[in-house]
Amino acid sequence: MKPLLLILAFVIAVSCAVKNPNNFDLKTIQQKNPEISSLENKILKVTPNSENQSLTVWEGTDPELWKNANYLVCEVYHENDFSGILNVEFYRNEKQTENIVTQSGSVAGDKTETPRMAAKIGVLPKLKTKVIFPLEHLNAQEIFMPRFPRQLKGTVLGNRMKPEETSKVIIRFGPRDEKHFKPEFEIAAVYLTNELPEPFPPVEKPVVDELGQWAEKEWPGKIQNENELKTLLENQLAAADSSSFPDNWSKYGGWKKKKFKATGYFRTQNDGTRWWLVDPEGFAFVSVGVDCIGNNASGVVSGQEDLFKWLPDSTDAVYKEGFSDRGKTVQADFHRFNLMRVFGSEWKEKWEKITSGQIRGFGINTIGNWSNIQYARRSEIPYVLPLSRFPSTEIKLFRDFPDVFAAEYANNAKDFAQQLNEFKDDKYLIGYFLRNEPTWAFGSNDVAFEMFATAQLSESKMEFARWLAEKYGSIDEFNIQWNLKLGGFEAFPKQVFEEYPSAIAKADFWKFSEILVSKYVNVPCDEVEKVDANHLNLGMRYAWMSSDLLYKAGERFDVFSINGYGNPGPPETAEIARISGKPVMIGEFHHGATDRGLPASGIQGALTQAERGKAYRYYVEQGLVRPELIGMHYFQWLDQPVFGRFDGENYNIGFLDICNQPYKELVDAAKLTHLKMYEVADGKEKPFNEVIEKIPSIHY
Repeated sequence: MKPLLLILAFVIAVSCAVKNPNNFDLKTIQQKNPEISSLENKILKVTPNSENQSLTVWEGTDPELWKNANYLVCEVYHENDFSGILNVEFYRNEKQTENIVTQSGSVAGDKTETPRMAAKIGVLPKLKTKVIFPLEHLNAQEIFMPRFPRQLKGTVLGNRMKPEETSKVIIRFGPRDEKHFKPEFEIAAVYLTNELPEPFPPVEKPVVDELGQWAEKEWPGKIQNENELKTLLENQLAAADSSSFPDNWSKYGGWKKKKFKATGYFRTQNDGTRWWLVDPEGFAFVSVGVDCIGNNASGVVSGQEDLFKWLPDSTDAVYKEGFSDRGKTVQADFHRFNLMRVFGSEWKEKWEKITSGQIRGFGINTIGNWSNIQYARRSEIPYVLPLSRFPSTEIKLFRDFPDVFAAEYANNAKDFAQQLNEFKDDKYLIGYFLRNEPTWAFGSNDVAFEMFATAQLSESKMEFARWLAEKYGSIDEFNIQWNLKLGGFEAFPKQVFEEYPSAIAKADFWKFSEILVSKYVNVPCDEVEKVDANHLNLGMRYAWMSSDLLYKAGERFDVFSINGYGNPGPPETAEIARISGKPVMIGEFHHGATDRGLPASGIQGALTQAERGKAYRYYVEQGLVRPELIGMHYFQWLDQPVFGRFDGENYNIGFLDICNQPYKELVDAAKLTHLKMYEVADGKEKPFNEVIEKIPSIHY
């Protein structure tokens, strides 16, 4: 195999060029894309004129070129005030598959063509970055790409393909609209390589200041030094004791003006007009919460230590709890460092007091998913519980989907349920989520078909063979309907399918996918119900309703939960309630802006912090008038770190920033909504009805 290590140094001030047959020539790229690019001093400058305009990087037929490479690399830089988004799309010469739909509802490609696979990758402003795409991700088995130095989050969606099947690669650049976002990008090289490229030299100016803030930018309210930080946190501590729920709320945050039968635990109730939660005292309850309420906002420092103005010694007695390991990476947490600076060894206790005061003062009645559970249990504020270690098996059928007909799955489900023992008598616990956003459900994926991507045997394949034998009776009839030539049903589990062999086969695959999903849900639900009969089963927090397979779970959940990044209001929920027969809870939503200390908005965007406040009011109050919605939880309590959390997200989506400073515009707006939320839910007050300007979202 000939070497493919092809590195061209990035050119900003100094440039050099290395000719190599596996480098995608920038001059050729520019000639293919003259409407959006120009070549200046060996740098390709890209200025997209529309959101969907693309840059064709490579087009042709050369299986060996792709077969012998491991990574596609694009060396990129941009001066925009917001993060750049690279949508890297892979095509193959065939009729294209279904649209690739992302969590925000956007569709990959454009009206004329649909990619086979598409990766969305974030790039920080004013920072030379080698965007690296591992070609193994074309197998569609993993949604999330690994972190590389300086590179932000990368997500991959689509239908599996082999690298050597690539017929075209294009890149789309975002965000882009005519009024507010007109990005420009510089590309120094695009190439294939066997090995990971060497990192760029260290930066000359830090990207992150000593308080964990974005050093490149100033904004109103930015904390300038340690004295300002100390004043902020000490004032918050002093004010904490004076905060409380509104007078017409129960101690659990329920509404004293509407009462049902009390059972001592949270439950659901349909009063003939709408669904409600009912608190342990019997009062009507709508769960309005915030996720990730905890004293952590860590991000990756491994491989990018040069970005920081200051990092403490990880063995220092004061700061060591601000460091953590995640896999092979070291993470640092400036939110914790800031608390430690001011409160020393008592930082955890002080944070808990401050936070309980803020939650009650903001009118929040639920500690949402991913929060610090030990704190939640001490706080005497209702909370939800994310169960961990959802049952799995050594063999995976597709992505994270386990071999559900294996005895291993049933045994692991029993162990999974035992974690509820310590919570089953807790009256402040609303209920538990079985798991979060299973990746097999990212897209309309036919799980039964996808498990035949390889010849790997499984108990689920064996069960499929038995099911087919029972349906068709004879192998001859089966072969006719499936367009196969098998000698017997025992040969079926060893087959590999790259395409559906017939239309009837496609229908059978989908029907067995329904059987797989039912088994996937029923086995753990049976076990958790045996351990904890007191609390609500809140479901799986699906990322979005990507296919009808997700409804197969509805009959076993007490509440059907989805993460709902709708704009301007919640996504469709009436259909979910109609099909499932259950009330609905939204586990995540948010709006972020780029006018303060972070360059990315998250899955839904707003122009300013004031617009974030309006967006929050509209979303929650419009949701409250829906009779099926019994809860909405905002994602999340704290901003993400500018240098990227474990997976590279760095969104302005917090109620508070990295210094624990609330976003006043958002908090003030949220309080207005929370103080009248029960009246809105009960139809006694009209909901807020001002829709903010829709802008491109900056997320990856």
